[in-house]
Amino acid sequence: MKKRELINHYKTSKLSYILIFIIFIILVILSFLYISYMKNLIYQNIYQNVKELSEQTATQLNLSITDQKNIVSFMADNINRGDFKKEEEIFEAFTHELENYHFTRLVILDKQGNGITSDGFIVNNYPNMEEFFGEQDVYLSENRPSTVSNNQVNIYSKKIMFNRKEKVLMATINTADYKTILLRKLFGKGGTYLINNSGSVLIDSFDNIKESNANLYEYIKSRYNITNKKELEKVDNMANNIKNNLEDTFDLKIDGSTYFIHYEQVGINNWYVVTTASDSIIASELIRLVSITTVVFLGVSFVIISIAIYINISNKNKNNKLYNVAYIDHITLLGNEHYFRENGTKYLLEQTEKNKYIITADINKFKALNNIYGYRFCNKILKLLGQKLKELLPEDNITCRISNDVFASIFSYEGDINELLRTIFNKTSKLEINGIDVRINLSIGAYSITANDTDINKLLDKAYLARSQIKGLYHNNYYLYDETLENKIIEEQKIESIMKEALEKGEFKVYYQPKIYAQNEKIYGAEALVRWYRNGKIISPSTFIPLFEKNKFIIKLDIYMFEQVCKDLAQWKEKFGVIPNVSINVSKEQFIDENFIDKYVEICGKYNLKPEQIDLEITESATIDQNVNMLNVLNKIKEKGFIISIDDFGTGYSSLSMLQNMPIDIIKIDKVFIDQADLTSSENIINYIMFIAKHLETKTIIEGVETKEQVEFVRKIGVDIIQGYYASKPISKEEFEKYASLK
Repeated sequence: MKKRELINHYKTSKLSYILIFIIFIILVILSFLYISYMKNLIYQNIYQNVKELSEQTATQLNLSITDQKNIVSFMADNINRGDFKKEEEIFEAFTHELENYHFTRLVILDKQGNGITSDGFIVNNYPNMEEFFGEQDVYLSENRPSTVSNNQVNIYSKKIMFNRKEKVLMATINTADYKTILLRKLFGKGGTYLINNSGSVLIDSFDNIKESNANLYEYIKSRYNITNKKELEKVDNMANNIKNNLEDTFDLKIDGSTYFIHYEQVGINNWYVVTTASDSIIASELIRLVSITTVVFLGVSFVIISIAIYINISNKNKNNKLYNVAYIDHITLLGNEHYFRENGTKYLLEQTEKNKYIITADINKFKALNNIYGYRFCNKILKLLGQKLKELLPEDNITCRISNDVFASIFSYEGDINELLRTIFNKTSKLEINGIDVRINLSIGAYSITANDTDINKLLDKAYLARSQIKGLYHNNYYLYDETLENKIIEEQKIESIMKEALEKGEFKVYYQPKIYAQNEKIYGAEALVRWYRNGKIISPSTFIPLFEKNKFIIKLDIYMFEQVCKDLAQWKEKFGVIPNVSINVSKEQFIDENFIDKYVEICGKYNLKPEQIDLEITESATIDQNVNMLNVLNKIKEKGFIISIDDFGTGYSSLSMLQNMPIDIIKIDKVFIDQADLTSSENIINYIMFIAKHLETKTIIEGVETKEQVEFVRKIGVDIIQGYYASKPISKEEFEKYASLK
């Protein structure tokens, strides 16, 4: 019996050893597969990072050059007006532009290359002048040695008429200034070249290439001693692609190392940004993987030595890990959303004589911080912010990271809650991370918990809602949930419960606010505005429009309003033989679907109207929505034939370069500018907006004109059309027919 037991034990042990050996082999195989998978994953990330770095560098360089081209064009246009008699007058007039746009000097030369510089040098017989007189627009030269210093320079130039002679205005910039843009690093390593489409190196951020006009392709082949046919073909393929204005990412395998390369068009002079990075940047990741694999092997050995102990420890560790996964945020080491909801519910049941509060806070424009500093650095911001909140709040607080950059806290406090919230905002507005001062701006929503509050989910919703009242505003940084907000919620719920019925019953009416020509005050047209009649009363648009934008009902209302306007236009055409110029607002929520305009065209066809007869107004803030490709949207609208107006111009912070590319017909200047204008002065923002409008060759309408003095002012500065109570308030269809003398 004992012998049989011994044999069975031996067999069992043998089977156990075999099983353990098989498991060990499987783990080894899985470890190698895991390492291979992680390496491929990291390589893919590097591909993407190299590409993004190159794209960002190219974009930054393009913007910098475009700004400098624009200012050179601006200076040339001023000279062409004939206001200057001497070169010295020109140089003195543009001293400000010279300093602000980093030009080293201005130069005015005739066709023989003779002239003078802004810093007093006389130039005689400057070579290759045909290069600068051959271009109609602003021309940017490639690198060339300066004639007055040892620097390499680039020259912006544009032909001018000066004292009735054709000359050229030059603005020089040190090539090294562009190099600062190229000094972008990938994980602290890598670098960037700027080349032309023949491969000549203009700038080398590595500072390895010393000779002028070096060819990048030949330099790469020589520096890395590439002899492998496949790798040589990759370099030649890059050269051909660049000649054909193509972009790509690839890698070169040389002497056991991998070099990742991406080439991106700058959009100027057929220049390219070429970014390179070695796979040495992933060495630390591979070491970490080896360490993990070693720990796994040690764990397997430990199991073989003492399986029973391992099971106990493993179960305990497993429970801890499950707890951490379920309740702990791995970035801040605070509790997560599950932890907060579970423990916050328990906290509500605790008895205390102090007032209880719940707050939520998030960082305004956190996505921008991610783009600037990177995700790892921003994770440190989140961790430090969590620590700060824990320190600044009362000792018994429960503070957790709910999601992304959103934190929530529940605590008891007997002091002034407003003072505490101000303290939190001020003490977290500047965080020091790795010696870098990072400015952040919190939005904080707070709710004072009552004895009847027992649902943590509802309390969070109220804190979220309070926070939403000041999200993105810089004049206010926190909001304490109050009766006004409670009433607003109730009011919004009432509106949402009847909005569909109201649309079906036709309670939304079109009102027309006339527009008149500024010079003769004759009728130009009108803007179609919505009014909601409910039980004989008007519901203010300021009450329901923001809500409709939030719940997307505005899309249906837009379509409804557009059809009502088309119906009115068709009736006027049939009845009076005329179609007044009418504009109608298009909400930015429509732009989520770039093909929304097809529905508008369909409605026009239904009423035998042409899109060219209708003006669509789009708010300026919509043009900078990062979630929408506005240029595509506007181009599609224009392709269909509609007139395009930019509404509330001056309040959306659009860049001039963006507006230059948009197919805009009319600029509507926001009423805030006429309200704040000094009507006796020529130094008003409106004057500069008018300068932009004339530059873009667009018609101008100014809103909110109410007095005769304002009318005289806008006439003087050249505004085309005025809209406001001076002309008329919004009126019904029938009243507009009389106003516009359609009958």
